[in-house]
Amino acid sequence: MDYEKFKQDMEQDVLKNLANRGIEAETDVQHIDKLNDGYDALTVKAPGSVIGVNINLSSAFEAYEDGRDYIDIVERASDQAAKGITQSKSFDIDKVNDYDQMKQTLSMEVVSAERNADMLEKVPHKNIEDMAVVYRFVLDASDEGRASILVTNQLLDSYGITADSLLDDRGAAAVSGTGG
Repeated sequence: MDYEKFKQDMEQDVLKNLANRGIEAETDVQHIDKLNDGYDALTVKAPGSVIGVNINLSSAFEAYEDGRDYIDIVERASDQAAKGITQSKSFDIDKVNDYDQMKQTLSMEVVSAERNADMLEKVPHKNIEDMAVVYRFVLDASDEGRASILVTNQLLDSYGITADSLLDDRGAAAVSGTGG
């Protein structure tokens, strides 16, 4: 099976598998640009929700090509999607739209400037030698991972603030003991 067929089949089969578990879901296949990386994802979410679970289709296809059973891949993806839909914390979209609340969750991350050159065109950052400091809002962190939002230039515009404000606010959060 080629990659395009794999993506289509995964989307249909994960939806079927979730329906068999009594879980209603919506899906979308999209490319996710991440710092230091990027991948094709099957995004699965509850109907009408703004929050979804991203299943890495690129990695799943690599596992398939390496000989992992397709049904096993679908089961694992379905498990991940079901857990994300049924156990996700409620998400307050109004909070994300309010910079005064979000600045308390502001965190900095250091990434390779060269490997992330395209992404850095879209995000506020500060170059330090061959590295770049970017900003994230950390929504949740646990042993299983971290839910965060990369601060983009578009997000700054919606807040009506400058990149310099991020550095000032991150410094204030660190001094007061809040933020990551």
